[in-house]
Amino acid sequence: MVDMSFGYSLRIGYAIGLFAFLLSISKYYFVFSAFIVIIASISSLYAPIGYMYGYPNINIVISFINTDVNESLEFIKQIPSIYLIYSFILISLAIYIIKNQKYIKINNNIILFSVFIIVVISTPLSDYCKGKLSTSSFKFTLFKFSNDIISSYNQVTNFNKNLKELINNKSDWNPTPVKNDYDTYIVVIGESVRSDFMHTYGFSLNNTPYLDSINGLIFKNYISASGATQLSLSRTLALSNGKHIDFKNNIIKLAKKQGFRTYWVSNQGSFGNDDSISAMIGKQADSVTFLKKGEYNTEKYLDENLVTPYKSALLDNNYSNKKLIFIHLMGSHPDFCERVNYKYDEFFVNKKLSCYVQSIKNTDTLLSKIASYATQNNKRWTMMYFSDHGLSYQDRDGNITIEHSSSYKKNFHVPFFITSYNDKKRNEINHYRSAFDFMSLYLRWTGSTDLLINKNCDLLSDIDCGDELKIIDFNNNMKNYKNLPDDFKLSHPIPAH
Repeated sequence: MVDMSFGYSLRIGYAIGLFAFLLSISKYYFVFSAFIVIIASISSLYAPIGYMYGYPNINIVISFINTDVNESLEFIKQIPSIYLIYSFILISLAIYIIKNQKYIKINNNIILFSVFIIVVISTPLSDYCKGKLSTSSFKFTLFKFSNDIISSYNQVTNFNKNLKELINNKSDWNPTPVKNDYDTYIVVIGESVRSDFMHTYGFSLNNTPYLDSINGLIFKNYISASGATQLSLSRTLALSNGKHIDFKNNIIKLAKKQGFRTYWVSNQGSFGNDDSISAMIGKQADSVTFLKKGEYNTEKYLDENLVTPYKSALLDNNYSNKKLIFIHLMGSHPDFCERVNYKYDEFFVNKKLSCYVQSIKNTDTLLSKIASYATQNNKRWTMMYFSDHGLSYQDRDGNITIEHSSSYKKNFHVPFFITSYNDKKRNEINHYRSAFDFMSLYLRWTGSTDLLINKNCDLLSDIDCGDELKIIDFNNNMKNYKNLPDDFKLSHPIPAH
């Protein structure tokens, strides 16, 4: 149970080793009891995470560091009851074992402890003989769990430290002037939207009336960089080849060099000393608004609340520069029903998925308002919208939901469109486009060029640019998108009451 609660598969040898160790110390009541309490507490707390997302990895640690109280409560509410029962069983077993410890009579403690030692050192000893001994050689469950947490945490903290240093460095951008006639550029960054849940991309319910009606460019095969916000946006909003990210050359610094007055309006939150990657990039804008002010702010805001600071940015006439306004949504981030105040217009399969469908519809409505306000105020505007990543289906004991993952194509197949106040026709880009080329796409959109971008293919035309589509999984490995499996299909693909 401990192996599986930590997100690992059952490993019989290590289970026997742990069992032998516990028996060998069973005559020392307080040591034995303390060990049982520690194991049961940690494993029962991590069990829901382990079953839903696996062993500790970079993505889990990043999420843990940057999660506030409100998001923690939302996560707890999403946990299927079966996993809470599992945690309850672990605690109950621990209590039972401690209460009945006095009935355990073991004579061969040394033999049992020797079994434990052999199990623990077999792999490290083998690696030592091969000359490749490291902390990862200790694969005994408790050691591996601790090492995975420490290793992932060190990677994240070193990453954030390097990020802050790089962001403060001078960029290498030297763009040509913006040629287009628009005076207001708007970039709306969505959250957790998989394209096949949008009517424009073939979904059965009409939850995108605005997107269905507009002229402009609809990208039918835009692939996000990763399956989680930070892993994805870090490689979207800064120059990146996948593994390496050049944070000093990010989109805000580029926009300023282009002569834009930049605005960052976010419902994702600002976490003080633990800023997320997108927040740290956003904070370099000339004007910054975060609805959530800090890590411990438990207030909840609908994306509708972004309208007020957006209007302020739109009407800011103190500067003659062209404007670039970034709007970062909570969008369809789990818990979906929190995003829509537990209200939805149409039922789809179950309550969770109905809320998810509605969250996309609410985003579509917000996009319509953003465009309308710009038109009403006589702005020559153009707007880009994309989602940071998608989600994948999960069958939780017969209850279908969608969650973060990096295993399926739909974790990366996301919506992307560009529209403007003066677009006269609607065109589709059917060839694949990658978020790793977002900076190049952005320059094409703004009518500018820069020597740092060596992409010669016109990403705004429906032509094959011949690129191999790469993504980053949750273990920070680069993979070919086209080699990923498809998600499973719903058994009830049409609305059911």
